[in-house]
Amino acid sequence: MSELDKVFDEIAQKRAQQDRERRERVKLAADFLTEFFEADVEPSQTLKSRGIEAHFADSKLVLHRPQSGHYEEPLYIVVGEQGEIDVAGRSLGRYQPAEKLAKKRELIGEIISFFDL
Repeated sequence: MSELDKVFDEIAQKRAQQDRERRERVKLAADFLTEFFEADVEPSQTLKSRGIEAHFADSKLVLHRPQSGHYEEPLYIVVGEQGEIDVAGRSLGRYQPAEKLAKKRELIGEIISFFDL
């Protein structure tokens, strides 16, 4: 095997490992966001009483007030391509299971701030 082939194989293996790690981070963050939606957002009486609806699909959480029409932008909470949690286009960093409660509280703070609750 030529040196070029050896180097190419090493690079390919490293890329494959990095891709597996990235997909694992994305899955962890997506699972966290799914759980956050199901346990904290969907059953929230505070959001419902203030006319805020929430929808979750494809690792994207969208919160909006339907009665405000097109005048108010929705709040998007999404999982980024590196496993970070993004809120309204701003990254809150990568999700780490050890920081679950802190990340939930940070997201709740973002929701409260966005909708002036």
